[in-house]
Amino acid sequence: MAPDHMDEEFFYSHAASSVANASFGIGSNLTWDSFVRKSYNAVNTALTEQSEALVRRGNVLYEEAKYLVEGQRNRMVLEMRKRLSPFGRLYSEILKPADKLPTLDQLLRKKGSLTAVLSSVGKTRGSVNRFAAVVRMGGPTTIVVQFGFSAVIIASAEAEDRARVSATQAGTLGGAALGGWGGAWAGCAALSSILSPSLVIPWVGQITTGGACLVGGIAGGFGGAWIGGMVGESAGEAAYDFVTEFEWVDA
Repeated sequence: MAPDHMDEEFFYSHAASSVANASFGIGSNLTWDSFVRKSYNAVNTALTEQSEALVRRGNVLYEEAKYLVEGQRNRMVLEMRKRLSPFGRLYSEILKPADKLPTLDQLLRKKGSLTAVLSSVGKTRGSVNRFAAVVRMGGPTTIVVQFGFSAVIIASAEAEDRARVSATQAGTLGGAALGGWGGAWAGCAALSSILSPSLVIPWVGQITTGGACLVGGIAGGFGGAWIGGMVGESAGEAAYDFVTEFEWVDA
């Protein structure tokens, strides 16, 4: 029987590995979406420069403003949304539903002039930008940690077991990623649906339901990645056994 301290060391290593798996699943999801958000902000900057150029020129035509708002701005929002993860698309849809993107006429009624409309074309949500910036700083760390754990586990295995361990770690990574992305979407959908009636309240409803989606997505992604990592580990091992033990039999 192994000494008690060996069991304790294994327990803590296994626990740390499980946490790394779960963090990797949700971390990879949020990191992907944060970089899509960075691209979105870059395009918005270009739209802002274009709208400011029109304002400086003066005598802005209705057709020019309409094309900028509806033909470029709204279209860009929808195209960028397609690149997000399922969780990211759902979160974006809650904050800014695709079927409610403002038209130029709606913005004119709200802001009063073409100049005022063009001055706000490139504005984005500061809270979302700040969260995305934080994720871009910390998110890649979860990926590096997970790959580090996998590398250590593979390197620590006996030479004859290394191929099997590599297969289980590959399954763990794949399972954690799939579980994290699916769990984030499910968690967002579940928690935000509870507060969905609040969406009838302008701004407050979007912020409340959007916050619930974010919290539910992170919790669901963490849990989904943890379960997915365990399932993926077993699947990787089973796949390795099937490939290495399969025998062709002549008819």
